[in-house]
Amino acid sequence: MRHSPYILILLAGITINLSASEPIRFFPELAEWSAAGLVFYTARWLDHEPAWGERNIGNKTTDQLFHENTVSSSQLYGAAGITALGIGLIPNSDGWLKVSAYHHSKGLMQTLAFTYLVTNITKNIIGRRRPSFANYPANDRIDAGKSFPSGHTSISFTIATYSSLYARDYFGDSGNKTGPLIYTTASHLLAAYVGYTRIIDNRHFLSDVIAGGLLGSGVAWLVYEYQQRNVPSAESSNEVSRSLVPIFMTVSIPF
Repeated sequence: MRHSPYILILLAGITINLSASEPIRFFPELAEWSAAGLVFYTARWLDHEPAWGERNIGNKTTDQLFHENTVSSSQLYGAAGITALGIGLIPNSDGWLKVSAYHHSKGLMQTLAFTYLVTNITKNIIGRRRPSFANYPANDRIDAGKSFPSGHTSISFTIATYSSLYARDYFGDSGNKTGPLIYTTASHLLAAYVGYTRIIDNRHFLSDVIAGGLLGSGVAWLVYEYQQRNVPSAESSNEVSRSLVPIFMTVSIPF
């Protein structure tokens, strides 16, 4: 996957002077944003490096026809940016422009960066040839041996899991579970669609897509739990998710 660098810093302009019971400290926040930026650019560098060895895994054919992306990286990351802005700006059960919203907008950005890094490290180590390896364009041969895991799918499920946990904890605390449930169901279907397109485009095998979904969801769940601990107790909905298996869903709508 090739990604635009501006997405990671999309929320940097959100004011830190939020209506909250506890102030947001400037230097710790600067450190977290800087660390996320470093992780993102390290992942981006790895994305442009060849795999550390290429191999067929599972004796799968690698001479299938090459197809352009049904869901492009720019569409996927545009959806990520919209989701992060939605978390930060849409009033939740705590109110409007609360610290909880800021922390989880930042958390989604951190999740994207860490998922991107882990995905690319794994791709370069495994070096699995794509289904369309033999027919891959000459100007993108570096990417031809990076099938496992699916980056599109890992990012989709990253957006999915993080936003679903947030929706459940901050929009379902009034006894109204219908909204979060509808969101979860619809987003799950969209996540499945993103993974499906990677297979029909001959970019990935089914196992690549499954691995990408598990990876993205796992990273999102870990970062969400970390950020939830930073939310002031006065703003906690007391419905913090503790499930061991994150919900698979996404808002990566192909515009």
